[in-house]
Amino acid sequence: MLEKGATDYIVTPFSPTELVARVRAALRRFGEPQISSPAEPFVLGDLTVDYAQRRVTVSGLAAPLTPTEFDLLAALSMEAGRVVPHERLLRRVWSPGRPGNMRVLRTHLKHLRRKLGAAAADPRYFFAEPRVGYRMPAAETSGEET
Repeated sequence: MLEKGATDYIVTPFSPTELVARVRAALRRFGEPQISSPAEPFVLGDLTVDYAQRRVTVSGLAAPLTPTEFDLLAALSMEAGRVVPHERLLRRVWSPGRPGNMRVLRTHLKHLRRKLGAAAADPRYFFAEPRVGYRMPAAETSGEET
């Protein structure tokens, strides 16, 4: 089996616990491809996300985010201009061993909005796309139109 390209196998009889553990390990190895952080900070209005420093500022003031909140904002900003599906956010921010769920995702995004100075009724930095995911507007360009 291994000579033909298999990466793992289970000898029968096996326990369901071992099967689940091996499937989870395989998912960790071959899960969501990692997106490398951009070298330049993301800027949208008065919001700046500095990936290298893991620092977020709003109007020049540091926003005290938890690691999960930063990871959510980074995932959204790295795909700014596109809708990021709920499932992709869950895979990128939470590990297979500690999966998140929709309720946890919404709670963290609510806290993130509050810390960025926005409310769900009047979002400024990211928007819900009902039954699909969330979208962040594209970063501002520094060049002027002529």
